[in-house]
Amino acid sequence: MPIHQSPSQKKTVKRVMHEYKHGELKSARGSRKVKSRRQAIAIALSEAGASRYDTPKERRRNLSRTKATERRGETGQAAAEGGRRATRKSTARKSTGRKSAASRTTTRRKAVGRKSTPRRSTAAKRSPTQRKSTTARRSTMRRTTTRRNAASSRATTRRSMARRSAARRTTTQRRSAKSSSRTTARRRTATARKRTGGKTRAQLYREATRRKIPGRATMSKQQLERALRR
Repeated sequence: MPIHQSPSQKKTVKRVMHEYKHGELKSARGSRKVKSRRQAIAIALSEAGASRYDTPKERRRNLSRTKATERRGETGQAAAEGGRRATRKSTARKSTGRKSAASRTTTRRKAVGRKSTPRRSTAAKRSPTQRKSTTARRSTMRRTTTRRNAASSRATTRRSMARRSAARRTTTQRRSAKSSSRTTARRRTATARKRTGGKTRAQLYREATRRKIPGRATMSKQQLERALRR
């Protein structure tokens, strides 16, 4: 049978489960965080004095003990909330410090800008001869850069043309080699035909069958020519 819980007991159970959800609940010795939901429920019921496995005397003692700890503010939830408040205060202090530092930097920059204005005025007060010299230097620098760019572009075009000419030469050489090999093969076939009277292997095989030469089926053209010459 479930034990009836008073509003104060329900409040303690709610507080313990809140600590479990936020990872603030620890074991009895306080060395390990509670990760099991069943263990958290058991701790909540025992602290609230609503566990059916305890005697009525133990329930009253546990409830009074938990209420005393809650009054002193020694629970995990109270400790976590105190740490959060401290962190919030520290972050607020840091933000105010950052704002003051930013305001200081802006004031310094404004002062530096005010000091740099006379320099600009002095630069505007330069003589016309100095201005002419600066413009001449700039023009010469531009000319040198344009000349360098033109020279680099010419070099790249020359390299590309040389590569293309080399590729064309290689292709022509390959084509000439292929044509020469074809002509040599044709000449060889022509000379062989002249020797045999221009006969093909089929014609030579027919002649060998007519003469009844043994082993003529496995003979090549040259072997057939030799056999027929005998």
